[in-house]
Amino acid sequence: MKLTRRQGEFIQQMIELKREFASPIHYSLLAERLGVSPFTAYDMLCLLEEKGYVTSEYQLPADKCGPGRAERVFYPSDMAQEQHQQLVEQIGGAHLDTEAFKTFALEKLRKGEMPDAELTEQMMARLLPSGHGAMRYCVEVMTIAALRLKHTPGRSTLLGYLPELLPGELSQGELSPGESGSCKANLCLLGGFVYGLLVQHGANSPEWLDRLYEQLQSYLGLVMKMTASECTGLVGHLRVVFATLEAAQGQ
Repeated sequence: MKLTRRQGEFIQQMIELKREFASPIHYSLLAERLGVSPFTAYDMLCLLEEKGYVTSEYQLPADKCGPGRAERVFYPSDMAQEQHQQLVEQIGGAHLDTEAFKTFALEKLRKGEMPDAELTEQMMARLLPSGHGAMRYCVEVMTIAALRLKHTPGRSTLLGYLPELLPGELSQGELSPGESGSCKANLCLLGGFVYGLLVQHGANSPEWLDRLYEQLQSYLGLVMKMTASECTGLVGHLRVVFATLEAAQGQ
């Protein structure tokens, strides 16, 4: 039975949470991980149970004994885990937790072993909510954008502006108020600039662009809350990400 992208995200996170906690998952934990309301998470899990991808049972909370109200907990069914394993095998056998997948994806990109479009789809589906590791989230959003720009005319345009947007030399230690404000402004400008180039030059579907727009909105919100040192660190990470565009010039 075919799943929507959103349903796939729920199943993916359930599998990762079950691996992390080695136990069935309460819907409130899944809601927190996905950044949705507990009601939304519960309704989605009930729907997935009807489709055969989720199983549930009632358990008494571990901190209670004797008579009491049991909680409904969920875990991925055998069918869901089999589909997950098939996806893992299709894209190279890597476990799809966030850090392992990121390492795997960038290595595939470096070796040219996976089409950029397929890779960005896989990465987009595995972005954690922005509250879970702001720096990592921002880097992964920009990695998706860089991959999509790699073989478009927008690549050359962006490369021309990158030295100003992501300067190679920043002050050591604490930035001055002026430097900090400029660094943060440049990071925000980069997000909007990249999106504009993808709209203008990329052959991307409206649905994909809408999804990226939502992720970039979260990126901008996170950048605005970063300290000066976090902004400096993000600049360094993004210089590495966009180095893939420079490497593509000779291809």
